[in-house]
Amino acid sequence: MVCMRSAVGDVRGNTEKILKITDKAVRDGSDFIVFPEMSVTGYSMVSGSLEKINAGSPAVREITAASEGGKCICFGFCDDEGYIVQCIADNGKIAGFYRKTHLGYAESQRMKPGNSLDIIRTSKGNAGIQLCWESHFPEISRTYALKGADIILMPHSSGLTGKRREETWKRILPSRAYDNSVYVASCNASGDNGAGVSFGGCGMILDPLGRVIAEDFSGEECEIYADITPEPLEAIRNGDGFRTMKNLYYLEKRRPELYLK
Repeated sequence: MVCMRSAVGDVRGNTEKILKITDKAVRDGSDFIVFPEMSVTGYSMVSGSLEKINAGSPAVREITAASEGGKCICFGFCDDEGYIVQCIADNGKIAGFYRKTHLGYAESQRMKPGNSLDIIRTSKGNAGIQLCWESHFPEISRTYALKGADIILMPHSSGLTGKRREETWKRILPSRAYDNSVYVASCNASGDNGAGVSFGGCGMILDPLGRVIAEDFSGEECEIYADITPEPLEAIRNGDGFRTMKNLYYLEKRRPELYLK
């Protein structure tokens, strides 16, 4: 999970930075690298400040090409149709796009909401994407879990930093992981975006029992690493049911006919 500064209006510079960080992460042994929300274009909701791109833009093609050789790269941008997009490149191809479905107030004044919550199937597992304040919506996480997600990626562009960020994430992210028996991994934009907004950094990775396996709350640009393996998921999904309450897969015991529609 990468916490990085992206400058608004500098798609070229941001792309080069993403490629440089990716190269270092791969040399350090990573095969799934995740960047913050709108990391390519930089995040700004000031009218006219963004350079909008699309799936065919040179930046997207270059980052996608960098995933060749069995790697996955998750990165985001503002697209020229007016969506906040996060996508995953897998082994030289785009595995899937997510268009942010739940917009904050400033975003709702300038951007269009997406209308689907589809998991993205990659060579490393099935991923759901839940952007920034969407992490506060448990229904999004539950939808991904019921569709077969192994991990939910939560790239942010948020001003909260340090203790405030830690307190917020440690209230909500363990619940998203534990309640849905999935890995949860979050990262945030860091530093001044060059357009008058400063982001708080910080990253956190949790296992399917809601336990923290990696974190950084310094607020600085950083990369955090964790070994994500299928064994904890398999232990829960193939658990022994009610007999011992060990590795219980709660999603299997739901009674949706009783719940609010």
